[in-house]
Amino acid sequence: MSKRPNILIITADEYRSDCLGFAGHPDVTTPYLDSLAQKGIYFPNAYSSCPTCVPARAVFHTGLKPANTGRVGYRDGVDWNYSRTLGSEFTRLGYQTQVCG
Repeated sequence: MSKRPNILIITADEYRSDCLGFAGHPDVTTPYLDSLAQKGIYFPNAYSSCPTCVPARAVFHTGLKPANTGRVGYRDGVDWNYSRTLGSEFTRLGYQTQVCG
């Protein structure tokens, strides 16, 4: 049996970063994210080099600059054909990967 850790990466980009119960928001409740945060790692100072969701995901998954992903803003019809991604690197290391959204 492998001693490698299970890795779960959750990205949520549909709300403001300060709208998390576990981060101290006085009115917002996020019980599922709160539970995950208690057992995982929270990056309060994370930064995205691209402010829109699809290009930001391309940057995150490829490690490339926005201009190098072909996705500086939202555009339909841009292929998702990158030679290396976070998922492909995990697969290369023997992990079973899945992306869902």
